[in-house]
Amino acid sequence: MSGARANLLGAQGARELIAFLEGGGDATIELRPDPSARARLIRLTRPTGQDATGHLTHPTERNTTGHPTDPARRDDTAGRDAAERVSGRLLDRHVFELAPDPRRPVRAAPPAVPPDAVVLTNAPDYAARFAAGRGDGVSAHVRVIVDATDPRLRAARWSQPVEDLLDLHERTFIKAKECAPHLDGGSFVVSVVGGVTEAGVPLPFTGLFTGLVKSLALEFPGADVLATVHQDVPLDEVLATVSAELGARRLIPVTYHAGGVRLTPRAVPTPAPPSEVPALGADALVVAAGGARGIGAPILEALAARHRPRLVVLGSSELPDETGEELDRSAFIRAQLRQGASVPEANARFDRLGEARQVRRTLAGLERLCGPGRVRYLRCDLRDGGAVERALATVNGPIDLLLNIAGTNRASGVAAKSVADFRAVRDLKVRTYLNLKEATRGREPRLWCNFGSFIGLTGQRGETDYGAANDFLNTSAMNADGEFTIGWTLWRDIGLGATPLMRDFLEGSGEFTPTPTEEGVEHFMAELAAAPDAPVTVFFGDKERAAIRAAVPEFLEFSAGAPSSARAAARPLPYIDRVLRRDAGELVAERTFSMDRDGYLDLHQVRGYPTLPGTFVPELAAQAAVALVPGRVPVVFEDLRLESFLRIYRADRPEVKRLTARLLRADEGESVVAVKVLGDVVAPNGVTVARDRVHFSVTVRLRDAPVPGPAWTHWDEHGSRPLRDPYHVPGSEVLLREVFASTTGTRTHPLGRRGRLALDAPALRRWFPDLLVPSVTLDGLVRVAVLERVAGRWTPVAIPRSIRRIDLYGGHTDLTLAALTEPVELYVTPVDLDLEDPEPDNRAIAVASSGEVLLQVKDIIGAVVGYVDQETGEYVDRERFDREERP
Repeated sequence: MSGARANLLGAQGARELIAFLEGGGDATIELRPDPSARARLIRLTRPTGQDATGHLTHPTERNTTGHPTDPARRDDTAGRDAAERVSGRLLDRHVFELAPDPRRPVRAAPPAVPPDAVVLTNAPDYAARFAAGRGDGVSAHVRVIVDATDPRLRAARWSQPVEDLLDLHERTFIKAKECAPHLDGGSFVVSVVGGVTEAGVPLPFTGLFTGLVKSLALEFPGADVLATVHQDVPLDEVLATVSAELGARRLIPVTYHAGGVRLTPRAVPTPAPPSEVPALGADALVVAAGGARGIGAPILEALAARHRPRLVVLGSSELPDETGEELDRSAFIRAQLRQGASVPEANARFDRLGEARQVRRTLAGLERLCGPGRVRYLRCDLRDGGAVERALATVNGPIDLLLNIAGTNRASGVAAKSVADFRAVRDLKVRTYLNLKEATRGREPRLWCNFGSFIGLTGQRGETDYGAANDFLNTSAMNADGEFTIGWTLWRDIGLGATPLMRDFLEGSGEFTPTPTEEGVEHFMAELAAAPDAPVTVFFGDKERAAIRAAVPEFLEFSAGAPSSARAAARPLPYIDRVLRRDAGELVAERTFSMDRDGYLDLHQVRGYPTLPGTFVPELAAQAAVALVPGRVPVVFEDLRLESFLRIYRADRPEVKRLTARLLRADEGESVVAVKVLGDVVAPNGVTVARDRVHFSVTVRLRDAPVPGPAWTHWDEHGSRPLRDPYHVPGSEVLLREVFASTTGTRTHPLGRRGRLALDAPALRRWFPDLLVPSVTLDGLVRVAVLERVAGRWTPVAIPRSIRRIDLYGGHTDLTLAALTEPVELYVTPVDLDLEDPEPDNRAIAVASSGEVLLQVKDIIGAVVGYVDQETGEYVDRERFDREERP
């Protein structure tokens, strides 16, 4: 036995085994129960046909998802289809789009390009940035920097830059193949510069690289595999983004960065809109590139039955003479052997002849439906631009619909896949598409439909070539008028899903929804009627959703129909119990505070009473604001005023507060909401001191997506002096415990004051699982402002009274910050800060280890209520200190 080996593990192993049995793949197969086990080599004999004895054939017909089809197979499935129609369709329509998805760091951001990385690029300027020869050899770290800034790459048309890009794409696959044994624990990053517009539309050739990366990420789960797509920005900005992304959580391994926003692809459940206008008029001209076999055949039949168009089919099969005689594989092979052919050559010739006969039968059926002389078959190699142009030059009249159906599939892992197979699979879709574009230049079809695949959205192990080609069809359609790409999943009765072996596999894996032919045709006709409602749609069902949910639980929520900003707004609002009044411009809500539900207040005491931290006011305001303006997220709080404490004096007496939110103004970029928290002030003895008194007020700015954080340079430790946190000292007038003990390493510094965030994740999950604002972090950050020595030994204890501005960056919550594996540093400047200055000029900043600012507070005014002795821990109140200790 000879040839490369395929490791058969899980679903991908089953696919490779199926490919082997269908006639593809390697001559030697390894079976391993797990990656660490010894391989067991077995000899398998490929079935060669379905003759009179009932042995399996070697089906080579391909459907649009590139899977083999038995050309003679047409099962009678009417009974099953009828049952499924009663229970409803199996697949749901999803619209592919990009949506804001703020970055959430989970670990320290590593260097964008490690010293030992292999670097590939098509740009001399980028190559000069790195040491000579960085594209040679193997490494655990691979970087591909794609220069897609040439204006000729903005359209899906042939040009020299396109040829160069295809060459880099192929070299990227080869480098993945070479480095595959080393990638576990390493990284593989592809960055496309100039691959997305400022409006967030991916340019056509971006999909080549993002589709490849999606499949690579699934094939190498032990490596950090991702693609970043950028506008035409400087390389340093690209590398900074790569570094940040390597330290962040990603829903799928592709992020786009456009107009200052981080975007992630998603699939939004969206029914096709109804249409009363026929998709095709009388005497319409339909051109199909491929489609005489596989899933294209029933779709062409449906078009013919409904619209009776003039139909031109392009294909590569040489049609045999008309004959009703069915060939016997065994007799055919014996005859070929007598003429000197080998058994494999004879089998291949029989399969090609069977495919050609299937094409002829399809064409005959189409002509019966459309009418004599209305169906033409033009033989040409779709990968040959000249052949496609010559074929279409013989077609007269404007093209009403072009169907780009061609595709093939040779599923195999990167290590086992040959470069020739990679090129063949990719090029049949990519070159066919570009050749059709050139051949129809100046006579562009009114509608253009590409047959894509679900794999273009998610990737698939063993499908680096097929995933790349299908994502290219996605991004190309997003840049063309009247064009749309349909991402199909497997079809049950045609293609790979129709084989008995694959049917058993699908039922056992539970990962794929086998589509009944009739349902697939109905989906196509609905898409055609709605065209061009959406440039890219994807069809999948419950089984695919379950598989996605198991791999990336958040992705389906992200795809539920609202961007991440709206998801944040749609979360539970624990500080709103009841909305008393709401219209387009104002909301009045109510919240009851009690020790039964707000036990955390006992962990934040002021003068011995459970008290809501003043820094929780932005949280209350945020919840009121998003209840009034759903679909946007709070990013800025201005003019925060803390007028009176919100306390609970007695455990048996709840405190009812009212939140009012009033919309001040709104436009396409921002909504501005004024929020107040009011309540009756009740003294400890139960006497109402004041009614509808304002506790807090603040103005909230909301936008469609979180704002990325600016950069900060961390201070070194030179000159730091540790200081005890005065809020954790027993006897302090403001005493914080447990979840509010959120800082460590508090100290002074020649440039200001310092600390480090120390969040208690279990306590956060217990008390604050649904907050919109990192409120505990904000509380700890503001407290760092008190760190100084008065009279050489005393540190103030203060309560905030006002804050001019708070900026939130990156959409973080306390829980996402608690999940970071690297520390968050807290800084306050200037060094001579005076908290009681009526005209403050100070700043407090929370910074990730990467230098990205997470939270910023400007111009805090506080009231000092006492002091803690740094040497003894003694607390004295303000009056006593002023009397006895102030120099």
